[in-house]
Amino acid sequence: MAETESARSPLMELLYLSAPTVAQSVSYTAMQFIDTWMLSRLGTEEPTAAGNAGMLAFSFICFGFGIMLVVNTLVSQSYGRGEYNHCGRYLWQGYWVALVYSILVLPMVLLGPGVFRAAGHSANLSHLEGQYMQIVLSAVLLKMVATASGQFLLATNRPNSVLVAAVTGVLVNAAVAYALVFGNWGAPKLGVAGSAWAQNAGVFTEMCIATFFSLAFQSRKFGAFDLKPRIHEAIKLVKLGAGAGLQIVADVLAWTIFLVAVMAQLGENAMAANQFMFRYMVVSFMPAWGISQAVTALVGRYIGMRKLDVAIERAHLGFKVAATYMLLCGMAMALFRYQLIHIFTSEPEVVRLGAILLIFAGIYQFFDAMYIVYNGALRGAGDTVVPGIVTAVLCWGITVLGGYLIARYLPNLGVAGPWLACTAYGILLGVFCFVRFQRGSWKAIHLEGSANSNVIMESAKLPITDHRPLATDS
Repeated sequence: MAETESARSPLMELLYLSAPTVAQSVSYTAMQFIDTWMLSRLGTEEPTAAGNAGMLAFSFICFGFGIMLVVNTLVSQSYGRGEYNHCGRYLWQGYWVALVYSILVLPMVLLGPGVFRAAGHSANLSHLEGQYMQIVLSAVLLKMVATASGQFLLATNRPNSVLVAAVTGVLVNAAVAYALVFGNWGAPKLGVAGSAWAQNAGVFTEMCIATFFSLAFQSRKFGAFDLKPRIHEAIKLVKLGAGAGLQIVADVLAWTIFLVAVMAQLGENAMAANQFMFRYMVVSFMPAWGISQAVTALVGRYIGMRKLDVAIERAHLGFKVAATYMLLCGMAMALFRYQLIHIFTSEPEVVRLGAILLIFAGIYQFFDAMYIVYNGALRGAGDTVVPGIVTAVLCWGITVLGGYLIARYLPNLGVAGPWLACTAYGILLGVFCFVRFQRGSWKAIHLEGSANSNVIMESAKLPITDHRPLATDS
């Protein structure tokens, strides 16, 4: 429904923008949870295969995914400056960059079970992992376009459109998975492959709806049909997005190797327990990720309005909300750890290992909230390169190398050993992002360019006491 330009409390402003993105994240989380549960009815290998292969597939996608997230930064700052007709330019540069990146990534579809066999996985597990990864990688372009459209909608204050697209995609995913995983409604029983095709169907649906909303409503105001390839804007998007992409690649690929190689040293039961524990980690961090996207948009918007003090306030408020939620999740993980793992399996050893891992997951939550939200705030300010480098160094140095050495040379510690390294990584990265944002070096970053200097000079004359959002949408 249409928003009138009226004053809101800071909390209500954050909730207005973040509630749909949180609901979107919850819908994704619910689908991942349901997919894992469906596959767990077939055994422990199937959900393990989907989890491992899904992480590796996303490792190839996530550099481009990081670039698409920066569409939010550039569009929200243009929105905050009142340059509405420039917003569509960055949307379309996102689409063009997505097309080029997808062409570069598609050859990875040729990778098969050999990647997982090299990590020491059994022949059957490797076969299932290879299938899942190849199917998911075939939809790279769909995922990236959906992300660019969603970030554009958030930045132009249309979060409800993002929610509609995401929820519809999740419902399609669920229906197709129910049909193809189990062979219901006359469909073939495809198991793990069916789950992958269902995910692609959901992503395609989400992409179509988000792109329709991006182009159909207020398209003239936001320049949504400014589809001309623009080298300057595309280079700006890629340069700024490279830091965000590097950060996500470093994080996701490191966690992938941690799952498929480090935990593999401890056996398939350990990998299965880790996958089940991760489903609960996702329940915790995905809503925080939704808050982070809202913080990215708000920080970018208020920087565009030359209200740095308000940008800082919104970042701290976002952290308080996310940390409260994630701490509650952490307590639930620790207190109900056995019951939670039993939802997926009754294998005694998997339950025992999963319960141990949920204790570490519970401890991890507060610092993960710190990392997720303040990293989103830094991204909204355009500060992506240094956080990307630090994430890469810490994640690979501590999670991967440290976890591997502990698993190899201190196997008596079991699954607790590698997760001691993971917990140390989470604490250090969370504190780093908070300290970097607090120090304020991002205030020296200017993304508007000389072409917009008159707009910036005029905006600098505006009073900074009016903290109302430029709310205009549905």
